Amino acid sequence: MFVKIAAFFAAFVMLFVNLFSVQPTKIESGDVLIEKQPEENVLRTYDELNGAAGSKFYIERPSDKLNVVNASDFGMNADSDDNYEALKSALAYCKANSGTCLKIESGIYKVNNRQTFSLNGFKDVLIDGSGAVLVFSNVVSGFSISDSDCVEFRNIKFDWDWDKRPLSDIVTVKNADSKHNELDFVFRDREADENTIFSAITQCDPETFTYGAMNSAKENYIYQHPECIESVTKTDKNVLHVKHDGSFSKFKNGETYILRHYVYDVSFMLLSASQNVTFDGVSVYGYPGSGFVVNNKTSHFQIINSFIGANPEFAETRHTSLGADAIHIVNTNGCFNISGNDISGQGDDALNVHDGLGCVEEVSGNQIKLTASAMFINVGDTLGFRDDKFNATDFTAVVTEVKQLSYDSYVLTFDKSFEEIIDKNYIAYNTAYDSGNYIVSNNYIHENRARGLLLQSSDGICENNRFYKTEMQAIKVVMDISRGLWYEGKGVDRLVIRNNSFEMCDYIGLGEVITIGTNLDGKTAESQPFTNIEITQNTFKDFSKYAINANNVNGLVFAENTVEAGKEFPRKNGRGKAYFGRYCSNVTFENNSWSPKYKQTAKAETLEMWARINSQSL
Repeated sequence: MFVKIAAFFAAFVMLFVNLFSVQPTKIESGDVLIEKQPEENVLRTYDELNGAAGSKFYIERPSDKLNVVNASDFGMNADSDDNYEALKSALAYCKANSGTCLKIESGIYKVNNRQTFSLNGFKDVLIDGSGAVLVFSNVVSGFSISDSDCVEFRNIKFDWDWDKRPLSDIVTVKNADSKHNELDFVFRDREADENTIFSAITQCDPETFTYGAMNSAKENYIYQHPECIESVTKTDKNVLHVKHDGSFSKFKNGETYILRHYVYDVSFMLLSASQNVTFDGVSVYGYPGSGFVVNNKTSHFQIINSFIGANPEFAETRHTSLGADAIHIVNTNGCFNISGNDISGQGDDALNVHDGLGCVEEVSGNQIKLTASAMFINVGDTLGFRDDKFNATDFTAVVTEVKQLSYDSYVLTFDKSFEEIIDKNYIAYNTAYDSGNYIVSNNYIHENRARGLLLQSSDGICENNRFYKTEMQAIKVVMDISRGLWYEGKGVDRLVIRNNSFEMCDYIGLGEVITIGTNLDGKTAESQPFTNIEITQNTFKDFSKYAINANNVNGLVFAENTVEAGKEFPRKNGRGKAYFGRYCSNVTFENNSWSPKYKQTAKAETLEMWARINSQSL
């Protein structure tokens, strides 16, 4: 009965909407990338990737015609206490001899990684691990691949020496006293150490010890304000008594937390200015920072059939894989494939793909002062601009001089004047970078802190993935500017999200499984930087509030999805529905299956939007 009444009212309202309101014109997408098949090369083979709207690109890989050398010839030995120099020598040989396959015999190898292993200028190199495990122990980046072409890591595992430097601990709160700002942390798996590093602490499931407690989001990034901890005293074998400045006043007795000792300290793998790089059958069991960081015009790369998660052999005591993101892709030239992977246990997003933005602080003639934490800017680059509401402008200018004042502050000189064209709070982006054209498929993304996927670049396809118990949203399509923290995502066109399953996602109850929207330093942009997004044939099951919360999008299809609100989460107003903001237009919302059925009536920020959406589906 409720559905019939809602349908009648929506149809009635639409009579007036059609008379007095006109939707913005739907934006057509640009050309589709179709690359030519690579030329024949005895040292290479290639994978053909078929993406959104019929796009096609190729990733070249080393062939089986390479010259094979054994790592043992350079001194690598599973019985050695340190294989750092041996591996370094083996990699030096690979650089000097293009067309090499370096084979590492199966075994467990300790690597006292004193410096980053540099793969600079490598060409046609395969590192075949034969299932070997390399155990790292020092807080420096693992590998750096730069200015290289056709490099592959295959069938190799990387672990972390937890006995030397544990990545995290499970702690339970006891004797919490918010009046005097003190509490006890009871360590579950090892003896407490009063010199332990406090970097970040996040509430976790008290039964599975995975990130996030149901409908509760307590955490503290201690490394950002270490003065919050006034003293740490060991009072028992597994107990640390902590006095604080009130930062932990909301922590309650009996609550369980993951205490991370490292967050963004270093990265396991850095890719810069390279192409045709593959990781196939690679396991990363632990590292004190991000997993894979890809930047600086790198293109044509893939992570496939791999595992990022805590070592299953130590499942009882290791509950963190990485301190931060599993895969972070920024300021690249795109054409990548993330498929067939199992990703869990990391301290931040499973995948974040975006290009950097900058905020204009001052304008003077042909100079601007720019704040940007994730932009690469070089002389000769062309910058484009959006206004303070993130509307596109036609204005571009070429950089002629770069002065970097700090890590996130620049004075830039250009080839033309900005006065009366660009103003303070306008937003800049670098046209030299485009992290679009990508495939994210057949992955299992689960039980990690933060989001599953941040898809902030165009021409992507996200299909056949399974999302389970992500702490926050499973997928977020966003342009996000938070002053002093991050500036990322210049808009998305042509994104397909289909045939994925979402179960118990947004575990801490932020509000939705899929987010499409903007953040301009706490405000929603009055524009539509997202166009032509399709969300079809997905299954949503057991979630905290909305299946989707969409805004700032022109051309959205939400169709043929199956939505089961479930009963696991406490009842909230609107739980199990979809929500649409005022800056949505040309939305198709039809042929979805809802359980219970009355949930199929969508919510919206305006009556007009509510009527447009529900008149289609009821």
